[in-house]
Amino acid sequence: MKTKQQTIDNTFPATLDELIMDMELYPDEYKHLQFILNRPKNHCIDFGQMYMVVNQDGFGLYSLDNIDYKEGVILLSFTNPMTGNSAEYSLLITNKHPNVFLVNWKDIEDIVYSELSSDFNDKELRELGNEL
Repeated sequence: MKTKQQTIDNTFPATLDELIMDMELYPDEYKHLQFILNRPKNHCIDFGQMYMVVNQDGFGLYSLDNIDYKEGVILLSFTNPMTGNSAEYSLLITNKHPNVFLVNWKDIEDIVYSELSSDFNDKELRELGNEL
């Protein structure tokens, strides 16, 4: 049975699974969260996925280590694969304008490869893929 937790101002799903179900039932309400939990080609959360994390101070490539959820807050844990440094980010699910953007690295690769495919032949693309 679906339950909701309530604070003074907000009602939100009690668990991450319920949040995901709510996202499927009410996609317009959770558009701002779909960058993490819903990717058209991959509907599961794979730890180890790479994300370009962009905020007002800069950007970096991070590996997603963990997603946790508690009382309307998504807790994301990342590791920078180049430095090994860890980072955490808390995202209030009701904040429709978060101060960070996460772009799945695979999406960036797909965009680049689709752009390159118009400029290179298949053999050159395979060689380029082997170099990455």
